[in-house]
Amino acid sequence: MSLLNTKRKRDIRRQRGQFIAVAVTIGLGVMLFAASYDAYRNLDGSYNATYDRLAFADITVIGVDADFVDIALTIEGVDRAEARIQADLPMSVDEGSNFLGRVIAYPADGQPPVNRIDVTEGTYLDPDAPSSVVIETHMAEQFDIGPGDTVEIFTGSGWVDGTVVGVAVSAEYLWPARDNQDLFPAPGTFGVAFVSDALVDDIPQQAARNDVVITYNANADREHTDMLVTDAAGAAGAADVISRANHPSHSTLLLDVNGFQSLSIMFPVLFMTAAGMAAYVLLTRIVFAQRSVIGTLRASGMGRRGILRHYLSYGVRLGLVAGVVGLIVGMASAFAITGVYTSALDIPDTVRSFHWVTPIIGLAFAVAAGALGAWAPARRAVGVAPAEAMRGAAPEGRGRRSGFERVIPPLRHLRVRWLMILRGLGRNKRRSSATVLGVVLGLVLIMVSWGMIDSITILMDRQFQEVSLQDADIGFATAVGSGSLAPIEAIAGVQSAEVVARVNATVAFGADRFDTALLGYQQGTTMHGFPDGIPAEGVLAGNGLANRLDVKPGDELRLSLPELDVEFTAELVGFLDEPVGTVLYMDRDRFDQIVGAETASHPTVSAAQAKFADGADRKRIIDEIRGLDEVAFVSDSRTLYNIINDFLGFFYAFVGFMLVLGGALAFALMYNAISVNVAERSTEFATMRANGLSHRSVARLIGVENILLTVLGIIPGIVAGYLIGWVFMQQFSVDAFTLEFAMRPTSVVISALAMIAAAGLSLIPAIRKVRRIDLGATVRERAV
Repeated sequence: MSLLNTKRKRDIRRQRGQFIAVAVTIGLGVMLFAASYDAYRNLDGSYNATYDRLAFADITVIGVDADFVDIALTIEGVDRAEARIQADLPMSVDEGSNFLGRVIAYPADGQPPVNRIDVTEGTYLDPDAPSSVVIETHMAEQFDIGPGDTVEIFTGSGWVDGTVVGVAVSAEYLWPARDNQDLFPAPGTFGVAFVSDALVDDIPQQAARNDVVITYNANADREHTDMLVTDAAGAAGAADVISRANHPSHSTLLLDVNGFQSLSIMFPVLFMTAAGMAAYVLLTRIVFAQRSVIGTLRASGMGRRGILRHYLSYGVRLGLVAGVVGLIVGMASAFAITGVYTSALDIPDTVRSFHWVTPIIGLAFAVAAGALGAWAPARRAVGVAPAEAMRGAAPEGRGRRSGFERVIPPLRHLRVRWLMILRGLGRNKRRSSATVLGVVLGLVLIMVSWGMIDSITILMDRQFQEVSLQDADIGFATAVGSGSLAPIEAIAGVQSAEVVARVNATVAFGADRFDTALLGYQQGTTMHGFPDGIPAEGVLAGNGLANRLDVKPGDELRLSLPELDVEFTAELVGFLDEPVGTVLYMDRDRFDQIVGAETASHPTVSAAQAKFADGADRKRIIDEIRGLDEVAFVSDSRTLYNIINDFLGFFYAFVGFMLVLGGALAFALMYNAISVNVAERSTEFATMRANGLSHRSVARLIGVENILLTVLGIIPGIVAGYLIGWVFMQQFSVDAFTLEFAMRPTSVVISALAMIAAAGLSLIPAIRKVRRIDLGATVRERAV
C-alpha cells in the first residue's frame, strides 16, 4: 500500500496546478458555508438574547381595552401581559427639526413586565417628573441628543416640552422601522420616545392606540398560542394582531438573517458542484493516462476493490484537506462578521458560539464533492480488463462527418485542418462535454452573483424613477385644509404639491389577513406612478398581495383601519408592479367619503408630497418647507434610496465577494477542462508536429477547438444562470420587497465575453505544454 501512496503523491505533484484548483474550489465552498451559516446562527442568537433579556412581546394586540390583559392571562401558553398607549405625533428636537415621531406610555414607577427597555445612558422615567422622557438609541444618534436635552411633543392641544432623562435600547426598535410598509424611515423623520402615562392624557383619540403586549411561556407552542390569542382578540373586538414574526423591526432584521441562511446553502452547493465536476475531469484524465498502469496492477493480482479505493482516495483526501482549511477560515470569518454586523446595527447582545453542525456538514460537503467527482473515474478504472488496458488506448470505429457538416453541408469543403477541428469536437464526447459543462457552471457562478446585484439596482431604479416620483414628504401640525399647500407651492423650486392620505390598514380575504397601509391619491397625481390611473371606486394593490391572500382582480376585499375604527369593503381593481412595499391605493375623494372629511384632514391621516423643478437646490427647498409654521416634519424622499442601499450593504458585499470568487472559479474550471483536454491529446499533437505541422498551426487548432466549445456552452450557461438566479432571488422576496431576477443585457454580454477570455487565458499554459512535448519520446511510446 505504501507504493500506491507514493504513486498518489507523485500523480498529485505532477499535476499540482489542476489539483490545487480543485482544492481551492472545495475549500472556498466550505469556507462560504461555514462563514454564512455560523453568521446566521450567531445573528439569530444575538437577537434572541436581546429579546429574552428585555422580554420582547411574542404578540401584540391592537385596539383593545386594558381589560384584555385579564383575558390574555387565562390563555394556555401566555406568561405575561401588559396594556399600554402608543401614538404617532409631531415632534421637534430643536428649531427646524420637526418630524413625525412615536410616543409609548410606560409606567413611571418601574419597568413594565413586557417590552422592557435597556437604559444605556442616564436614568429611567422619573415618577416625580411627569414630563421626563427616555428616547430610543437610534433617535439619540440621529438628532445627537441625550440626557438634559428637550424634546417637544405635539399632543393635539399644543406642544409639550419633554425633558430627556435617559437613552435606551428597545427590542421593538433594534431596527427603527415605523411599520411593515415603512421599514426604512429617512434619517431625521422618525424617532421613538418612552413617556409617562401622564404625558399622553391629552392625545387625540384618533392618534392614540391602545395595545396589549403579551409574552409566552418558554415551553409554549408558539403557533398554537398565536392562534388562541388571535381568536380571543377577535372576540374582544381588536383592530389587529401582530405576532413577533410579523413585527416590523424583527421581520426587517430577519431579511439579513434569512439571507445568510439561504446563501449558506445555495452558493456552497454551486461551488461544490463546480468542484465535483473539476475533480471528475481531472481524475478521468489520470485514469485514462494510467490505463497501462491499471492493467499492470490488475495483472499482478490487485483486486477491483483495491483499485477502486486507490482512485477514490484522490478525491476523498483532496476534499478532506480542503474542507479542514475552509472550515478554519470560514468559522473565524463568521466570528468577525457577527461582531461587525451587531456593531453596525447597534445590537446590544453579541452571541458568538461554536456550532458542531458546521464542521460536520462542512466536511461532509467537502468529502462528498471529492468522492463524487472521483467515483465515476474510479469505477471506470476497475472496469478495464487487464489485457485491454495494457494494450493502451486505441480509437475504435471509423471517422465520420461532424454534426456541423451534416447540418451545414458546405462545411464539408473546408480545408483539412478545419475539418479536424469540427470532427474533433464530437470525436470524444466525454471530453468535449466536460469543457462545455465547465463553461455552463462558470457562467452560472458569474451570472447568479452579478444578476443579484443587477436585480437590486434595476428594481431600485424602477422604484424611484417610475413608482415613487415625489421629492419630499411633508407632515402638518394642524388639520390639512385647502390652503395648506399654498405656502409650500410658493417656495421657489417647488414644481407642485398634493395632499396624500396614509393610514395603517388590515386587508382580509376569506380567512387570510394582511397588515399593510392604505394611501389615497388624487386623480391625475404626479407624485406616484399609476400606469392606468387611479380607479374612482375600488383599490389597487402591490403585486405581492396576490401571493399573500391568493386574490385576483374583481375580488371583494374587507379593509379595516384600526386607528380610525373604520371598516369597509372594496373591489380589487388591479395590481401594480412595485418592487418596494405591498400597499393599497385608492382615490382620495373616495377615501374622504369613507373615513369622513373631518377625520381625513387630521394631520395623523393626511400629509403632502411635493415635486421639485429639475436642478433645484433640494436642501434649500426642504429647509424652507421645514421652516413653515404649520409644517410638523419634512423628509427628502430620495434619501430612502440611500437608506435601502445602506441596509443592503452586507448583501452587496457578500454577493460582490461571490462575483469575484465566481469569476476566479470559472477560470479554474476552464483551466482544468482545457488542460486535461490538451494533456489527453498530447500524443496526437506530437504526431502532428512530427509530420511537419508547425507549433503555431497546432496552437491554432487547439485554440479554435476550445473557443468553439466555449461558445457552445454559452447559451445553455445563460439559460441555467437565469433559472438558478431566479431561484436565488425568490429567497429574498418578502412583504417589503418584491424581487425578480433581472440582468442588464450588457452584463450578460460581458459575462459571456469573460468566459471566452477565461478560455483564452487557460489556453496559454496548455499551448506552452504542447511546445515542450518531447516528439521522439512520444512517438516511440506510441509505436510501442
